Amino acid sequence: MVMKSLSPAYLKLRRRVDAVLSNPARRIEVGPLYIRRNDLITAIPFAAFAPLILFHLFVIPLPWTAWLLALPWAATSGIFLGWRAWRLIRANSIKSARDYDRRARFRLPPEYAASESLLAHQRRKRRTNR
Repeated sequence: MVMKSLSPAYLKLRRRVDAVLSNPARRIEVGPLYIRRNDLITAIPFAAFAPLILFHLFVIPLPWTAWLLALPWAATSGIFLGWRAWRLIRANSIKSARDYDRRARFRLPPEYAASESLLAHQRRKRRTNR
């Protein structure tokens, strides 16, 4: 079975989201506003409603169907950002656990040097339960 390659637009979006989420000091510019990285997951779904709110306030009141059309975009973007953030958090925790097992635990006092990371403990437990 041959896997289809991922779309270039999706890969570009994924790289951009990962770069924004993984850089802790980065602030994102959205027009005149600066958004902190921690607020990004809530700000992007809100962006689906921002044009509707402006149109509703300054042009004409919108029917409820227009608001319902924005809901899938808000939900999809929120789920996508949450998924990518979860993947990055998991990748960083695996990297730090491996670093602890390889280097950091040997710098601890002798009574703690025999300890292992949670990742190593879970892997050992999985192997013994088979």
